[in-house]
Amino acid sequence: MKRILYTCFAATLLVLFLSDCGKAPAPDKWKDLKDVADNFSLEDAKRDGYVVIENGSVTCGEDIWQNFVDLSAEKMLCKIRVVHYYTIGDPAHYDPTYYESIKDDYPKMYILELVYNGKTFCVSHYEEEKLCQSEYKYLMRYEGNAGTYDATYTSYVKYVLVNDDKVTWNDITHGMLSSQFGDYIPHRQIYTDLVYKNEGK
Repeated sequence: MKRILYTCFAATLLVLFLSDCGKAPAPDKWKDLKDVADNFSLEDAKRDGYVVIENGSVTCGEDIWQNFVDLSAEKMLCKIRVVHYYTIGDPAHYDPTYYESIKDDYPKMYILELVYNGKTFCVSHYEEEKLCQSEYKYLMRYEGNAGTYDATYTSYVKYVLVNDDKVTWNDITHGMLSSQFGDYIPHRQIYTDLVYKNEGK
């Protein structure tokens, strides 16, 4: 009986050890954002515990993202990296000629680092060797159906950084399309999950 207990105990320790070896590094062990922006793959991002969004849909890290949302809601310091990967361009564009005009520029990958310090959200990314940073007060969740019948997706969930927690997603899109001075609402989309047509997600 003792031998069976010892064997079970040893097997449990081995499983715990192996599972720990496969864990992604903690955010404080990540390489500098500049280093990963220069030379990084989707496989690297998934291995290192980043949230990965491909063509508008989350393919890795939903639980990691939710953990970040929960921690920030509790005013706890937290950090996350989100990769946006496009093979077809921005799914929000419906014009087929748009895709034809940009096809040589893809695939593209953007790596965003989002840090919550207990009061504000700071988002950072590199653009042609230049570090770009912006700060926002709120992380808002928006969800709804596609705005046009010919959209490639049926519904969406978006998390967007804003400085006014009263603005809606319709307010933001109106501001982006409006030619009126002052209509634009400063914002930054961080997390997007689109449900495509004929997708069982």
